[in-house]
Amino acid sequence: MIRTIFTLLTLSLCLVPLSWGQSQLEETRKVFQELVSARQDIADKRASWLVRKQSLLDAIELAKLEISLLQERIRATEDQSTQAERDRIRLNGEIEELKEASAVVAGTIRNLEQRVLILVNALPRDNRENLNRLTKRIPDRNIPENRIKASLGERMQNIVGLLNQIEVFNNGIQVLTEVREIEGQNISVEVFYIGLAKAYYVNRDKGVAGYGTVTKESGWTWEDDPTLIDPISRMIRVYNNEIPAEFVVLPVEI
Repeated sequence: MIRTIFTLLTLSLCLVPLSWGQSQLEETRKVFQELVSARQDIADKRASWLVRKQSLLDAIELAKLEISLLQERIRATEDQSTQAERDRIRLNGEIEELKEASAVVAGTIRNLEQRVLILVNALPRDNRENLNRLTKRIPDRNIPENRIKASLGERMQNIVGLLNQIEVFNNGIQVLTEVREIEGQNISVEVFYIGLAKAYYVNRDKGVAGYGTVTKESGWTWEDDPTLIDPISRMIRVYNNEIPAEFVVLPVEI
């Protein structure tokens, strides 16, 4: 473009008469130089603008990428928040279910504790005293459940421990010396316990004998029967290996 303009100007100069003034030629050159300078300035500004445009486009692309990453993080955070909320709701539901189950278990354990105490009270005095360490762990029935310090697991273990001891007594035979009140007198007797099913007592020297049965409501109930002095005495002597084994007939019902 510039070369074409320069050619036209040269031709124009050749066509003008030689009388054309030197000043006019200078002015033409000046205009030409200004034109060339303007074109160069335009070209420089265009190149600079293209560079800035590319820089802006790169900045826009970078901003879009950052926006995309931020949106992805926001979605991930929202998903985590939603999942956390679902987990919280689920856990709260499970906690409520556990509380309800614990309340049921606590009621069952409280009932078992009172029933076990009744069974313990059916044992002979010496056996009851041996279980004092366990029976003292049973909370009083009037204590509210939320004030009991022992856990449900600990209380259940205590119940199992007492039941094991009761079962040992119930599955065995024991001969114990006890004091029985008979006709207003405290008399020492030997008591032959067949677990918790039946018991027989005798004092040959005092001429007393009898038998007893146990119920969960009233404990042991004793019935005097002096006619049983001989068979009960022989039964105890057989148990103690003092005489050879033999059959001994005793009453089993009151």
